[in-house]
Amino acid sequence: MVNKVQDLSILVFNLDSAQRAAICDVLRKAGYTRLVEAVDSGQAVSALVNSVINLVISDVDLGDLDGWRLTRLIRSGALSISPDAPVIIVSTVYSERIAEATSKEYQVNHFMTLRELDKLPAVVAELAGIEHREVMKSKLLVIEDFHDTVNLIQRVLGNRFDIEVANTGRDGLEAWKRGRHELVLLDVMLPEMSGQEVLKEILAIQPSQAIVMMTAHSSPKRAGELILAGAVDFLPKPFRAEQLRQVCEIAAKREDFVVSNKQFFQHQAELFHEKELAQKTLQAIADGVITTDAQGRVEYLNPMAEKLTGWAVAEAKGQYSAKILNVYQESTLIEVDDPLTKCLRAGVAIQNERPISYRNRDGHELKIDHVTSPIANQKGNLVGAVMVFRDVTEAHELELKLEYQASHDMLTGLTNRAAFEERLKLVLENRLHHQDEYTLCYIDLDQFKVINDTCGHGAGDQLLQHISKVMLQNIRKHSDTLARFGGDEFVLLLEDCPLDQATRIAEQICQSVQEYRFIYDNKTFVIGASIGVVPLTLDVLSVHDLLSMADSACYIAKEKGRNRVHILQVDDKELIQRRGEMQIVSKINEAIETDNFSLFYQRIQALNENNNAGDHIEILVRLNDGNGGYLAPGFFLSAAERYNLSPKLDRWVLTATLRTLAEHEDYLSRLDICAINLSGLSFCDETFAAFVEQQFEVFGIPPRKICFEVTETAAIGNIALASDFIHRIRSLGCSFALDDFGSGMSSFAYLKRLPIDFLKIDGLFVKDILIDSFDRAMVNSINDIGHVFGLKTIAEYVETPAVAAELNKIGIDYVQGYAISKPEPLEVLLMSARETSQFA
Repeated sequence: MVNKVQDLSILVFNLDSAQRAAICDVLRKAGYTRLVEAVDSGQAVSALVNSVINLVISDVDLGDLDGWRLTRLIRSGALSISPDAPVIIVSTVYSERIAEATSKEYQVNHFMTLRELDKLPAVVAELAGIEHREVMKSKLLVIEDFHDTVNLIQRVLGNRFDIEVANTGRDGLEAWKRGRHELVLLDVMLPEMSGQEVLKEILAIQPSQAIVMMTAHSSPKRAGELILAGAVDFLPKPFRAEQLRQVCEIAAKREDFVVSNKQFFQHQAELFHEKELAQKTLQAIADGVITTDAQGRVEYLNPMAEKLTGWAVAEAKGQYSAKILNVYQESTLIEVDDPLTKCLRAGVAIQNERPISYRNRDGHELKIDHVTSPIANQKGNLVGAVMVFRDVTEAHELELKLEYQASHDMLTGLTNRAAFEERLKLVLENRLHHQDEYTLCYIDLDQFKVINDTCGHGAGDQLLQHISKVMLQNIRKHSDTLARFGGDEFVLLLEDCPLDQATRIAEQICQSVQEYRFIYDNKTFVIGASIGVVPLTLDVLSVHDLLSMADSACYIAKEKGRNRVHILQVDDKELIQRRGEMQIVSKINEAIETDNFSLFYQRIQALNENNNAGDHIEILVRLNDGNGGYLAPGFFLSAAERYNLSPKLDRWVLTATLRTLAEHEDYLSRLDICAINLSGLSFCDETFAAFVEQQFEVFGIPPRKICFEVTETAAIGNIALASDFIHRIRSLGCSFALDDFGSGMSSFAYLKRLPIDFLKIDGLFVKDILIDSFDRAMVNSINDIGHVFGLKTIAEYVETPAVAAELNKIGIDYVQGYAISKPEPLEVLLMSARETSQFA
């Protein structure tokens, strides 16, 4: 138990910054300083997991969450916070019916509006068990001989008033004379002196005294009599806690407005109007009230009860309550005892935990919430029962809607991800106890992005709704579970379904999706579905692992040409390869973040000595293996390309290279050209050109010393973007080389469109030119065409001096390969240059 204000740690979770600030300001002024603010569900859950939180204040609308579900999460015990920690909801939107029903269902401790923010510290103190210091409590005198009523008043008003109790009319009058209380709660029926007599005596001494009368036999006529006798208000018994609190709060502030008897009579017309208004209010209260005698015969229905039951009070009077209240069991539709009958039989109060189902006289089915209590006389004998009830059909429907929304996708009506994962978790936990075969299918739509990009997200939403229905037509609705995971991804759990049957169902879905034609805005679209199938016979321990395997199988289906099914087996080589690539992806990301790559270089040698103006090198990249060695590019470059990490790697290499050259001016002066490789994905990055320009400006490296190498396949695959990029960067002074030239059979046609400076001949043609006449002819042709375009040619994979000599005969300008130099760490070259410079 936290027993000090300053020790209470409170989480304040509200999306609206102004509302959140107002809540925190009120709390800080009251001495609560340990406040943790959350602006989204991620921060809130993180705080509830990682911090010590004693109390939570939230809103109804929390974006991807809501106050009810947040409370349910806390009550589940899944977080670090105590499941019994108090939860307060402070909201701008308030419906008394919904607030009471949902707070009860979801175990919210208190629901209040922003207009009541000044009461928040007191509510926090009460819920947290901290004594709330108030400057002074108003003095309340309770003159009541029924102990249960006294206990209720003390429990409800104890924090607001300093309460004194008298059990007889005469004792109450004497207590009032001694204490002169701000407010008096006075029962009508009292021993020794009646409530009316006490009222008359007190007002004769102090006409402005605020007195609220309590009576178990209320009626509009009775209420008017009490008001005219000088009472400021009255409470019909039994009363609700909130009703008691509200009436006394108002009455306690009305002393300045209570006039003397002389003034009262002078303003009798005005008070009569107020009396009429009070009577009308009684007629319009939201709760229905039914009273019976000890045998269960109806004695009274208020107007709301008449409306809800369909019975007029004149018709219902004398009828047994079972005839008026047609209560039934929702699951079986069988009639059951009504609350009044149960109460009279048991002799104790009854309050339903959940709304009961009720069919009124007109045949309308309602959900009602009730409190039913026995009525006893002064001797304790049962004389009847009273039922206070209200129509909560709207709140019940809202609860059902919330439950539906919590487990269903709002766009398609399918099961959502959270509910599906719970279902899958249950299957995995229980699979050892049953013999059913389960199969999981991961479905990803092909070409969905084309429709979104062409026609907008509205069209995409329509397509998802239609495709959901297409897939539902191919599954067994009573045993299989189809869910939408988000975007265009779906998952399907097939129950009691062997793998061969599951494969047929998956193939039927593929075929049905492919045959479906989506027409939007007079355009017809054809899509497909790639499906990964995983039998649950595999040794999978968690939902995450199973979904990951199914996702991988779906990805493999896409790689094999899309619109097909890939069945995952235990020894699936493609899955093993993809999982290996995923591990490499993790290493790449980590290496970029921690600078765990190393720069290597390889020399490019001019065959014509007149062209040898300085060093010409190509920058290569290696991944440190953590043991003092390096992993070759073949280990990680293909994975980086496949998973769109190439642009990040290109940025790292460019920045690291320029920084290193800037730190070694002694070598920079003798460097002619430094070639840096770029991937095709960097062309598609609209921000990459600006990044290159920025790096030259930051490090001050002359752009003429940098040559960017791009592969022929990447350049041709993005010809327009590549051309724009090359033009922009060449304008800085950089040069460009087209790498691996010759691998594309339409290569020559694109040379006119690409403003490049060097042509690097694919090494596959170079390495065998001494023994393969076709390869020699290709190298000769590429060299001639390159020179026609005014380009310098570079031959790769030159592994022997004999090959270099033959290339010299052909007229190649530069050679690169193991015959010239092997790749080495760039630091080795820089250290050599530094030593040479110092020696000179």
